[in-house]
Order: sequence, then structure tokens, then C-alpha cells
Amino acid sequence: MKNIKSALIFFATLLIFNACGDPEIDISEVKYEPKIAVQGFVYPGEPVSDILIMRNFPLEENISELSLMLTPSGNSVSAYINGIALSYDPATGSYYTNNLTIDYNTEYTLEVNAVIDGNALHAKSTTITPANGFEVIEETLGNIKYRSKPIEFNFHPSPGTDAYVFSIMADTAGIDNFIYENPYFPDYDKKDLEDNFNNFRFQMRGMINIDSYNVDQIKNEIKLLDTWFYSSYTVIAYAGDKNYKDYIITAGNVQEFDGNFVEPEMHFEGDGIGIFGGAIRDTLTFTLVK
Repeated sequence: MKNIKSALIFFATLLIFNACGDPEIDISEVKYEPKIAVQGFVYPGEPVSDILIMRNFPLEENISELSLMLTPSGNSVSAYINGIALSYDPATGSYYTNNLTIDYNTEYTLEVNAVIDGNALHAKSTTITPANGFEVIEETLGNIKYRSKPIEFNFHPSPGTDAYVFSIMADTAGIDNFIYENPYFPDYDKKDLEDNFNNFRFQMRGMINIDSYNVDQIKNEIKLLDTWFYSSYTVIAYAGDKNYKDYIITAGNVQEFDGNFVEPEMHFEGDGIGIFGGAIRDTLTFTLVK
């Protein structure tokens, strides 16, 4: 249920930013409006899975993971992608279908109907998956001695796709294999490490506004601030469509330099918030050693 917890944080903040434009927000004046909150991605060559359909809440209300999820039995949820009905998996709290395999450069529309607090709501979002072409050239970089050389890899871009995201995760992470020799933060305090553990294990980098038409290969480097453990690593690389790009850029940047709040850019019609996007994904691995 890790995705549910992260989604809870994101969608709870959206309630505040509905009162954008004034850095001195009085939370008591924020008007609650029930919304269908979606976190869903589709990937070419794969069936539809892990579509989270949730709800928002008033700011003062206690929230549990179970109350966050919208289910067919509790909220009369019906969900479709290009008219094909999605099924609910109670084990994961997500929606899926094995009757649709996602293709490249194809338009997909998600529609959701649900009842929240007695209100019949409808949400709709359309995404176009990237064109075929994205591929990480090196599947594995092998063993790399820490700070001996740059950790670099190359990938083929997807024509017309200018946004690429890289999720970097240590496969094994703990106090004992933490890299205390990091030149930027040497001898990091173990207590602080325990309190902020996931901030070190899970890293993300992005590249945007890439000219994907005039280059055959693009080089990317994994920085010292992306690797905090002596471990094998899994890097999941994504070529994202416009919905995916806008979500990555704006979801974590909701306050402007002047203090005013702005809503993340969300491509939903009706009563929806969140993200429904398309991406191509590929994987590479390496092992960091002393």
C-alpha cells in the first residue's frame, strides 16, 4: 500500500491549493468539494494495472488508507479505458483489466463514475502514449567502484517525447551499507539517517525539453547524490507523455517565488484530480562497491 500513502500526501495538499493566489491562506475558509482522485499510468506493451481511484477529504478529517480508496461496493465506482471496463482488485486496492494491451502513440481515455458523500461524480482524462523508440542501450553497467568514474548510460529517445524520468533505487539499504564517505555530506549522523531513510534510498532525476528528433542517443549520468548505499541498484527509466511531464514538473512545485500558491497542472474534466498519463519504461542495473 506504499503508493496509497504517497498519494494521500499529494491529494491532501490539493485541497489547500484550491485557494491559490494568496500566500496568507486561512485554512478555515477553504471550501471542501468532493473529488475523484486518480493515480494511473499506462505503458505500451503492457496490460492496464495499478490504477488507483481515491477521494479527497476536508482538511480537519481523520483519514485512513481504507477510507481513502473508492471501491465498487462502497462508492458505486465504475471505471473504463476506451470503453473497456476496469475490475477492482481488493488485495492491491487498484483497478485493472486484462482485456486491453496498451499500444504506442495511441490515445486512451479514462472515465470514472463514483458516489462520494452522496454526490454522483464523473471524471475524465485523455492521454496519448509516446511513440515507439525509447530504449536504454545498456541493460547493466556491472560493478562500479565508488567515485572511480562517472556512472553513465545511454538511451534512444522516443520521437516527439521530450521528458524522461529516472527512478533510482538501492536494492539493499541499511545503516551498515550506507555510504558515509559521500563528499557532500561526509559522516552523516546515523540518527538522522534513520529518520530520513527513504529520502536516501529512493532517488529521482529528470530530463525535459529534449530534442528527440535530431539525436539518436542521449547520455545521462547518475550523480553522487543519487547513490547512498553500497548495493546493487535498479534504475527504471521512463519516457513520458505530456500528462506525465506536467505532473512531474508541477506536482512538487506548487508555490511560486512570490509566495502565491498554484495548483498542479492536471488534465481532467469534470470532478477529477490527479494524474492519468502514458509512458514507456525500461530498466538498467549496476552495483556500487567500495
